[in-house]
Amino acid sequence: MPEDCVQRIIKVGKKCLPSVLTRGMEIDVNSAIITEDDWRNPIINYLQYPTLPSEKRVRIMALNYLMSNGDLVRKSKDEVLLRCLGKKEYMKIMGETHEGICGAHQGGRKMCWLIRRYGYFWPTMIEDCIDYSKGCEACQRHDPIQQDPLVSMNLVVKPWPFRGWAMDLIGKIYPASRKQHCFIIVATDYFTKWMEAKPVKSTTSQETITFIEEQNIQRLGIPESITTDRRSSFISREMLDMAEAFKFKLLQSTPYYAQAKTSKREATGMTPYALNYGHDAILSMEIAVQSLRIAHQHSLVRDSSHATRTGRIRYKQD
Repeated sequence: MPEDCVQRIIKVGKKCLPSVLTRGMEIDVNSAIITEDDWRNPIINYLQYPTLPSEKRVRIMALNYLMSNGDLVRKSKDEVLLRCLGKKEYMKIMGETHEGICGAHQGGRKMCWLIRRYGYFWPTMIEDCIDYSKGCEACQRHDPIQQDPLVSMNLVVKPWPFRGWAMDLIGKIYPASRKQHCFIIVATDYFTKWMEAKPVKSTTSQETITFIEEQNIQRLGIPESITTDRRSSFISREMLDMAEAFKFKLLQSTPYYAQAKTSKREATGMTPYALNYGHDAILSMEIAVQSLRIAHQHSLVRDSSHATRTGRIRYKQD
């Protein structure tokens, strides 16, 4: 061996495990296996053989379904095609949605909305999702204890204008303005609903203090209280010192949580990810049980998610 070469010892380990089938583990199979007791079976039989005798109930149900590449899909009211699942498949989907890699242990109704948005359907979706979330052991162990008040909650009542303000931040806004302003500080008066707003470059405590001094105190007087969330720029030491100096109360409404990228927003009815990128994020459940946009993504020209799920599929020309 040459002298300039360094001798290294490489340890090689050999690990032997029985096969997946021997250990009794399930293999992810994307092809739909339909048994006789499957709810899809009568509808598929009618769509494939419409001349054979069938029940009136099945014929009426089949009006909302069609066959696409051997899979049963449902036509929703908004013209979105939903892949129909059997029990084994939708149990896997609910598990991935609720407690999988991208799961957030959401409630049953939110689970149902998310699963339906990603292109899956079965008749008892809402009931099954609610039962699954209620039966989750982790949710039962770690869910916070409900502490409902013994008396009715009181409304926020301010008997005089500009006595109480609610303050929040909007942003980050893309693209920024010419002066590089990408946030907006907004304050709303509880009594008159008068609103004050100011664009800012950052969300520091000093920006918030300057806004309160210039937009509220110097123009409209010292308020009795200002209500914010628990964002760091609202509960900093500088803000507490300012509230003590001007003798007003600094109240916090609810804990501050960063927005989840795949959670539905009530104001828009969409997820922040979809608003930003134009399509929903690919979750692990779409890999375990392929959705329509995943199954056909290689045969589409563009906009695979929207085109596939709305039935307007354009295949590549040979």
